[in-house]
Amino acid sequence: MKYTIPISQEPNQTFNIDLNGQRCIFEFITRGMSLFMNFTLNDRKVIDGMICLNNVNLVQYKEFGFNGKLYFTDTQGNLDPIYYELNDRWLLIYEVDDV
Repeated sequence: MKYTIPISQEPNQTFNIDLNGQRCIFEFITRGMSLFMNFTLNDRKVIDGMICLNNVNLVQYKEFGFNGKLYFTDTQGNLDPIYYELNDRWLLIYEVDDV
């Protein structure tokens, strides 16, 4: 199953969300035209300053204990996400296998 995580069109933002029983805190930071992410999973920061690229899994290591895939996808091409078109052109997708 794929779910779209709603995200604001703001250059810097932090929000909490529960993803399939996982407590997640996202922090997105814009530097120039690039979007970076800090990610906390179940009260443990597991990613600090990862660049957000189109269709690249943001939580790549199973050792972090995250269940599923998390990535941005460009609905109009193959460019990396820019904050002012989040939720329109670029969607933040959470994908998890059906149980």
